[in-house]
Amino acid sequence: MESPPHPKEFLAVRRAFPLYQQKGERMNFFNEDNFLHQFFLFLGKLIALNLLWMISSIPIITIGASTTALSYCTLKLHKDKDLSTWKAYWKSFRGNFLQSTLLWVILLAAALILWLEREAVTTMPDGARQAFTYIITAACLLLLLVSLYIFSVVAAFENKTSKLIGHTLYFIIRQPAYAVAIAAITCLPMYFTIIDAELFPIYLFVWLLCGFSLTAYADSWFLWRLFRPFFEDTKQFTNGG
Repeated sequence: MESPPHPKEFLAVRRAFPLYQQKGERMNFFNEDNFLHQFFLFLGKLIALNLLWMISSIPIITIGASTTALSYCTLKLHKDKDLSTWKAYWKSFRGNFLQSTLLWVILLAAALILWLEREAVTTMPDGARQAFTYIITAACLLLLLVSLYIFSVVAAFENKTSKLIGHTLYFIIRQPAYAVAIAAITCLPMYFTIIDAELFPIYLFVWLLCGFSLTAYADSWFLWRLFRPFFEDTKQFTNGG
């Protein structure tokens, strides 16, 4: 088993906002402790993160770095309940650009190889075709899970690329139920967006508004619970680079 990942330096905590209003306080929307104020502040951060992710993913090759930066910010939201969105996003994007881009290229190459293998399987005899179909399906599922975890692992831990891949497999195996939940949270909304033509405009609006960041935030709820034990002693987290 891989040695425990080494946390990166954590950004300074700014202000953790309360999740409820204390008894006896006046309901004032402009009061920073007001629930509605905190809700819209949180929604604004998700919208900003969504916009940053979409813009920085336009070149396609940068999707790895963009997803790492998005994961970093959503993990930090779970830990601190607050962050400086612009500063945190771009610091992680720049600091993890090379490693995230390399991993993104590796994932694309692996997906291409699996697709070519799937095409080649169709030319095999029936018995061999069925056996290789099962193998390729299992490999595709593993690749999907790795792609859902790997950029969050890069955002949270500093190590060699090969070690980070090992850590990713460790986290997947450690809590299989979390892996199923993360896959469902990520893939099911995309599936319904594609198949439901009647509601497609609504789905598209949600995706463009905050869909990607909201999905990342939901995934990070599980991922932070996997990562948290490694930070309890060090009191540190990622610094984005």
